[in-house]
Amino acid sequence: MLEGDALAAWLSARAGKLTASRMADAMDFRKDGKPGAARIKLMHEILAERMTGDSVRHYVNDAMQWGLDREAEAKAAYEAETGAMIAEAGFFDHPRIDLFGATPDGLLDGGGLIEIKCPTTQTFVDWRLAGVIPAQHEPQMLAQLAVTGRAWCEFVAFDPRVRDPRYRLFVRRYEPPRAEIERIEAAAEAFLGDVEKMWEALTGAAP
Repeated sequence: MLEGDALAAWLSARAGKLTASRMADAMDFRKDGKPGAARIKLMHEILAERMTGDSVRHYVNDAMQWGLDREAEAKAAYEAETGAMIAEAGFFDHPRIDLFGATPDGLLDGGGLIEIKCPTTQTFVDWRLAGVIPAQHEPQMLAQLAVTGRAWCEFVAFDPRVRDPRYRLFVRRYEPPRAEIERIEAAAEAFLGDVEKMWEALTGAAP
């Protein structure tokens, strides 16, 4: 978990940008095709970051903080289970699309990434029973793959509260076709284009 100067540098690197963790919000549209509330809120946050140069800080509830605090434990459990070693990953900028970036949870040999979630036990049970990667997390992983140029991502859910250690990990590999990567890149470009129009309206408005 980042602290001090490292946290400040990470926040500075991502300020004013569309990041993978918010990709689902960027793709939020109503049934009538108009932007949804999450998309509009994200646009306003990015504009605020451009105006100030500082990242907008988000509220972290107890469950979210619990998950963040367990990431290192989850990585250790994954390495012990699979024998694969996780390399640290910083912030990546997309090589072609300006203001589009991602911070993967880690890098894996063979061209992979890892995305770790430590949800509530009920959610963990839901995911294990479904047996597939939760659809709501696919946009984030697609964006990470698009930004880094890597080919696949291990989705890892971890819950140390499960008494039997054999059932604490849920792992599925996500290896989307190139067309899916291109779709997410197009969505990112469309979103950032709309942000730019809003920026022009904001900065061109009378004081």
